[in-house]
Amino acid sequence: MADGIDIILQRIHEKLDRLRTLDAGFRVFGSGSHRYRMGHALTDGDLKFLEGQLGAPLPPDYRQFLMKIGHGGAGPGYGLFALDSEDPENITSLPYLSRPFEWTDAFNPVKWEEPSQHEGVGSDEDGAFVGMTLPGALYLCHCGCALRVFIVVNGKSKGEVWHDWQADGAGVYPATDSQGRRVPFVDWYEEWLDRSLLEIGAAAHS
Repeated sequence: MADGIDIILQRIHEKLDRLRTLDAGFRVFGSGSHRYRMGHALTDGDLKFLEGQLGAPLPPDYRQFLMKIGHGGAGPGYGLFALDSEDPENITSLPYLSRPFEWTDAFNPVKWEEPSQHEGVGSDEDGAFVGMTLPGALYLCHCGCALRVFIVVNGKSKGEVWHDWQADGAGVYPATDSQGRRVPFVDWYEEWLDRSLLEIGAAAHS
């Protein structure tokens, strides 16, 4: 996040408007669900109330996005969850949100020698691993097939965006930019805009 947050958010606002105009047919994956609509922007008071409900403060750049761009709606996958979303795909666990996310590198619970020995690991009636509830993880969106993206709000990797790809066996790993650097929310979101605009541009010339 080399540029100041206000500059980044202005770029995001302009790129989202451009994408909304260029993709009137909702060709970008998931856009037919959110239709590039954003929920209303939140006030500082709104956020303090919601942070109290969540039991964890939000990363500053995500907080600014919610105040200046909008709350839930247009975004990667099938769109951003609202903080108070009741979408069944939003598997944020409030009891686990205030607990620290312990990892700084990719990991895969299904490959642990004894997954059931770790807190939050679920198993079926035969004792087979079915997934792990992640501490400190605030889910941002889902991409279908139980694949989701979250932001760390508590722990060593606080402020980073990560992928929860447990459903297809790929485990849990951080989102990175083209140089392999970990990304905060606004960089992750702008990368989606850039990729989507490139896709629409390519589609327009195909």
